[in-house]
Amino acid sequence: MKNKISLTIWIVTIIVLIISTLVKTPFYDKWWFVALLFVFAANIVWRIISEKMWTRPLACAVNASMLLILLGGFLSFTTSQSGSMHLSENESVNTFSDGERQYQLPFYVTLQNFDVVYYPGTMSHADYVSNVVISDADNVLKEGKISMNNILKYKGFRFFNEDFDKDFDGCTLTVQHDPWGITVTYIGFVLLSVSMLLIFVRNLLRTNVPKFARCTAMLLAIMMIGSMANAQELKTLPKDVAAELGDIYIYNSGRIAPMQTFAKDFACKLYGKPTYHGCTSEQVLAGWMFYPNYWKGTERQQSKRDEVKHLVESFQTGAMTKIFPCRMPDGTVKWFSPNDDLPRSLSEEEWLFVRKSMSYLNELVVKKDYATLTETLHKIKEYQRKNSVTADGNSVLQSDFRFKTEKIYNVWSKYNYVAYFSLFFGIMFFVIYCVFTAMGKKMPKSIESVSVSINWIIFAFLTFLIVLRWIVAGHIPLAKSAETQHFMAWVSLLIAGIMAFRKNGRVNIIATGLIVSGLMMLVSVMSSANPKITPLMPVLSSPLLGLHVAIIMVAYALLAFMLINGLAAVVVRICNKDSLAEIERMADVSRNMLFPAVMCLAFGIMIGSVWANISWGTYWAWDPKETWSLITLMIYATALFKDMAPGLQKPMNFHIFNILAFLSVLMTYFGVNMLGGMHAY
Repeated sequence: MKNKISLTIWIVTIIVLIISTLVKTPFYDKWWFVALLFVFAANIVWRIISEKMWTRPLACAVNASMLLILLGGFLSFTTSQSGSMHLSENESVNTFSDGERQYQLPFYVTLQNFDVVYYPGTMSHADYVSNVVISDADNVLKEGKISMNNILKYKGFRFFNEDFDKDFDGCTLTVQHDPWGITVTYIGFVLLSVSMLLIFVRNLLRTNVPKFARCTAMLLAIMMIGSMANAQELKTLPKDVAAELGDIYIYNSGRIAPMQTFAKDFACKLYGKPTYHGCTSEQVLAGWMFYPNYWKGTERQQSKRDEVKHLVESFQTGAMTKIFPCRMPDGTVKWFSPNDDLPRSLSEEEWLFVRKSMSYLNELVVKKDYATLTETLHKIKEYQRKNSVTADGNSVLQSDFRFKTEKIYNVWSKYNYVAYFSLFFGIMFFVIYCVFTAMGKKMPKSIESVSVSINWIIFAFLTFLIVLRWIVAGHIPLAKSAETQHFMAWVSLLIAGIMAFRKNGRVNIIATGLIVSGLMMLVSVMSSANPKITPLMPVLSSPLLGLHVAIIMVAYALLAFMLINGLAAVVVRICNKDSLAEIERMADVSRNMLFPAVMCLAFGIMIGSVWANISWGTYWAWDPKETWSLITLMIYATALFKDMAPGLQKPMNFHIFNILAFLSVLMTYFGVNMLGGMHAY
């Protein structure tokens, strides 16, 4: 009876959380929702007492940590103060507001100045900095700088940048005062983290845990710590000359990159792929640049007609070809296209070079004087290097190493082919495994060896691409959706390769890894032909970003393994009624993955909460993505409570549970984007 009551409360809480993300008017502040959380907490207390859980210290610690987290949330809800404060330069303010409610500070805050920091040589915002002074009526109490992921604290009050005036003469700060909630919640986070890690280590030391599971678990622990015409009919430049065009710099999408990168993005927008009828990206760009009438009408991305039309028009007017850096009077470097209003600080010689260069290139193309054309492109690059130096003597251009690395990445980033190969071999090995298992025959060692080799080959190539992208971007490539999908694909192959060291079920494990990896890469390819490398949003410039995303992706990869393993078990059961032993073995594999997956989900949520608290001043905002990550955690955690959900301990029930539970992962990762929220970017 006790277990049924606990399970009912658990399920009702999950259902209420699901409904809360779907309704237009959330009810997180309603009395009955708070009452539900009180019932949830009371049930935890009841179980601790009735089961004398203090005799099992780790289990007691996990439950106690949940109580502390709930208590911290309640204290934040009831005792915290939060609002906005607008500051103008040299103006002292000691109040902040939340809607119509006003709060008074026991001190004054004065804005000395507000500044926007840009990425070198670009107009992309890298940071927002508010220099403020805290004072009383007579004395300066503290001076501080507020920037993204860098809050200012004073006497329990915390200040964050929220917005800024268009003239940069003022800013809006978020003021937050939470004397108890944050501290109690963080204590709960620490207790939960320590207790789960100890349970994790304890499980590793048990003799009945397979060796391959120990290796995988240790690896995860370490990772927690990172055709309308043919080519002959389309006029363009020869491949080698077009390659020289791709070797100059261009300012695009908020960053300075090789023209080759712009050409690849341009071709992908128009044709859905970086090549067209045997023409390279640079040749496609050169064709539109010098022979637009011959290329007009070849665009194939009809589903993006307006976007493509705008892209072509912007390119043909020269608005996108910002290839000429100029040092401004204030010492910064700004990039111009030949048709822009050029700064008066340019010398007459430089002005003529910038204004007339594209016309001269067109003339050389008409004459087919490719030698002089190549020489002129070299002169443009020399101009770029000479005029890209700021007043302090630093160049805004990439280093030669990063520039060459980006060009290599552009050539080799064939994620679509990697996805197709991975899916092809994954499905092939999955079918082979099901056939041999249904027939009751042993898998030939040659097939096992081939499957493992293919897995490591694809893994090595994907590692190569991720490292290249990391070097080019200058930060761990985990900030965008496609990048996280590539990382999850990489993790899936790595887990499969490690688990394949065991003797039994190699082909099934490899097939699962290849299918998960291929699907993730295919999703990234469909969502973006090749995601652009752009500067990070200021709020994403945090070391917690990589850790938060990496741990969550490890969890999703493990859960995806459990999904495919469950599907395989269902197929095997249908094909061979006497395969109970094999189904039990497959269930053991998934059970060994369950706790590490739940632990990674919990760690990812907690790290994300700390990051949100640093960046936005609140560790939990009931954002749809946050809520669904909690829902997913609770759904999978259900299978960990053997006494509360004994039915899930049966092998086939467990496999079916893993198949259905993965729907929550899909909703968390993809579905919530339709619901909006802070994670919708």
